[in-house]
Amino acid sequence: MHDDSPNRPPASPPPSSAPAALRPVWIALYACFLLLVGVAGVKTWRDLATVEARRAELTREIAATQAESVALRERIERLDHDPQALERLAREELQMVYPDDVVVLLPAAAPRAPETPSPGTPTPVQPGPP
Repeated sequence: MHDDSPNRPPASPPPSSAPAALRPVWIALYACFLLLVGVAGVKTWRDLATVEARRAELTREIAATQAESVALRERIERLDHDPQALERLAREELQMVYPDDVVVLLPAAAPRAPETPSPGTPTPVQPGPP
């Protein structure tokens, strides 16, 4: 009997050693891929921490600016409705006076002379000429 039937699959070639030889290459490529993913993850985490710190700083600046804005709005309200506050601002910050006010200018404070030490108090030694 002859075994050349068309239903039988062709004989497969003998297993080669090619996949076994490429295994270290695939392992190295996989290790490089994991290393790249790890480095990218660390960089991303560091960038995220930097952005979060900047966000917190900006939030503090916004809160401070809003508080300053509220204080300025209150000051404007006082100046609009309180004539005494407006006069105080004009006199203190702008140095304005009424025409019949008397202005007294004081001289600038003179520098004080060094105090002489009392007897029995140690004094620092001054280096003299050689």
